[in-house]
Amino acid sequence: MTGKKVASILVGIVLLSVVLAYFGRPKPPRLELVSPRQELPQMQERLPGSTALAERVSRSYGLALVLVRSPYSASNAIALDSLRTWAADRFSRQPGFLHPVSLEAESMPGRTMVESLFYNLGAYVYYGLEDGIGNFLKERIASFHDSKNYASFRNSYFELFGEDADSATLLARYQSERAKLAVDVILWSLVWLFPVAAGIIAVLSTPAGGRFERLQVVLAFWWLLLALTYVIIAFGENTISMLVSSVVALLAGLYLWRPIALLGGDKGALTITLISLKPRTIALALWVTCSLLAIQILTWIRTGSIADPDPVMLLLSSLSGDFLHDPAHGKRLIMRIAGVLWIVLSLWTLKHLTHDTRAEREAKKGLASLQGPFTP
Repeated sequence: MTGKKVASILVGIVLLSVVLAYFGRPKPPRLELVSPRQELPQMQERLPGSTALAERVSRSYGLALVLVRSPYSASNAIALDSLRTWAADRFSRQPGFLHPVSLEAESMPGRTMVESLFYNLGAYVYYGLEDGIGNFLKERIASFHDSKNYASFRNSYFELFGEDADSATLLARYQSERAKLAVDVILWSLVWLFPVAAGIIAVLSTPAGGRFERLQVVLAFWWLLLALTYVIIAFGENTISMLVSSVVALLAGLYLWRPIALLGGDKGALTITLISLKPRTIALALWVTCSLLAIQILTWIRTGSIADPDPVMLLLSSLSGDFLHDPAHGKRLIMRIAGVLWIVLSLWTLKHLTHDTRAEREAKKGLASLQGPFTP
């Protein structure tokens, strides 16, 4: 691509951003994923200002007294305690949060010129995807409301907090807030689903002779995409750790894309030279990549809780529509699958490491035998 084409593209991007900034007004969608009518169809609206529910929440410590004897009692106790803790914290910080003046979501203004440029270009796309994911979550939650698990929790909840409009609003707001946390998780999962699937298909469909070269390209692309992901999250959340991680991922991706080595010259000068990675090195790079991924997933599962959900929990809850209980069975299944796959990959990597080392040793012996003794 010539410099003239690059300049034309940049000018077009700036012009489009100016037009969108002047004429457009991107608004985040109003994600009311659960309505109070879903929780209590016969509820009667109450004027805001009542503190009865806040007092019931602050005094609701005898959870075991109201739980119905059912197979879901243990998980309901944990879910109710999490909801009570969340509600007590919200009431202490914002007593009228159940009845806000405006339900419109606030958009984040651009703090820098570069941030404003990309905000106007990407806000419409992001908010459109957010709205589509919100509709999906709304359907999954509505489906969960028809289950026996939800019916058991609902009975225990209304026995604990009272069966009125404010209690129904609190339960709906809690599920909506938890479901909103899953929007970005689902979006990033979709972003990564296609590159990972395409990379696996590309490697498996390549003839055996060029499979490792294709695997090297795929790994480089994955690391570069990871670097871009970390950069976007770093700018969105203003976190230094994400920015540092993006630099590490960028260096790993660039090395796999164009591997280099520092070689010493005759006069002691160092020169940078492009090298070719051996199959065992590429296999080891795949093992390191998958090991880091397994560590990340297992860390999320081990440290996440129903009060502070991790991405794995949010993704599983999105599929079931249950944002009230901890998906313990799903997390255990993911841990077992990750463990089995890691062991299989480790054996495969060890096989290539030992095979390449043995082949290299035999090649050196064969070359030495062909040279024979030196005769002047």
